[in-house]
Amino acid sequence: MLEVEEFGTWGDPCGSQVRRFLLTAAALVTACTGDGATPSEAGAPWALDGLAAAPAAPFVQASVDAPPAKGTAKILGIAEVEGTDVVLAVRNDICQVAFLAAPATGADATASVSVGAQRPTGSAYSDSHQGFPGNVLTGRHTQASAQFPPFRFVAVGCSEKAMAVRVEGAGASADVRNKAGDSLRIWRDGQDLVMAVGNPEAIRREPAPTS
Repeated sequence: MLEVEEFGTWGDPCGSQVRRFLLTAAALVTACTGDGATPSEAGAPWALDGLAAAPAAPFVQASVDAPPAKGTAKILGIAEVEGTDVVLAVRNDICQVAFLAAPATGADATASVSVGAQRPTGSAYSDSHQGFPGNVLTGRHTQASAQFPPFRFVAVGCSEKAMAVRVEGAGASADVRNKAGDSLRIWRDGQDLVMAVGNPEAIRREPAPTS
């Protein structure tokens, strides 16, 4: 069982039951133009894409890659939160977080619910460091978010060297464990959970403010 660092005050655990998701949802970041930004060279290597893939069962990979997704995702980390597998991956210059009901079997390789944020290249980025993901990721980043039952809200941040996911509504006593990924880090932030993969120097942990 992963020891998750706790910050802030915790309330009652979320009592909702995980249900299987059959529809795919995707949210792409709205790009912001930074002053004086130099567009990155097309096809330049992406540091985050260069990380080693985390071991994943074939049916997990199949679910993450199921249509309408195009291409094969590189899975960088898998965490289990209250019976749901949270999969952090990259594909086609996009940071993606996917949610799979667990436990699953090979026969259950259906399309996952997911949200993705673009790699922050050229003018497609935001460098605001107020709030998530700016207080988690260093450097330029993009962000996308959506509502995903059984959790209240999910946001993903994408940078050149790391990606981070905030899960709201997981509950103060949510059962969380690291299933795969050498660089996967998980910590609590108030009532939320934060997960990040990538270069440790590109990730910072900010505790929730105390009242």
